[in-house]
Amino acid sequence: MKKETVIEDAITYIRQLKGRVLFLCDQVLQVEPLEEEETKPKIDENAAEEMKNCGIEEDVKVTNMGGNKLRINIIFEKKRGNFTKLVEAMNALGFVFGDTSVTTLKGATLFSSVLEGTHGGDRIIRVEETRELLLKIIRGI
Repeated sequence: MKKETVIEDAITYIRQLKGRVLFLCDQVLQVEPLEEEETKPKIDENAAEEMKNCGIEEDVKVTNMGGNKLRINIIFEKKRGNFTKLVEAMNALGFVFGDTSVTTLKGATLFSSVLEGTHGGDRIIRVEETRELLLKIIRGI
């Protein structure tokens, strides 16, 4: 075989590969939107209504664990950004989180954690004050 023939065959083969790549890219683009729709997390637009229908209400429970530690359980509407806003507000108030869990169900989010720290200066965190403060936060988000 001559060099010229080898180069022509290589060019033909490369053109075939380019055509195959373009064909496969078109097929992938046709399939991708379907996969995206299936894998996108679905945000429940009617979370408050779903909570109400299931008998779930916003609630805050605070229990003293001794010293400057409190156990909190907060139920609030499952809505994009609510959890982040809650945590940011609590961090701004000086709360430190430990042993934290988050669960979502039926349009609601359950946030449980052990809090340590003080808010409002050097005062010891109190159960009822903390409960009222957390209720204001979740109603404001």
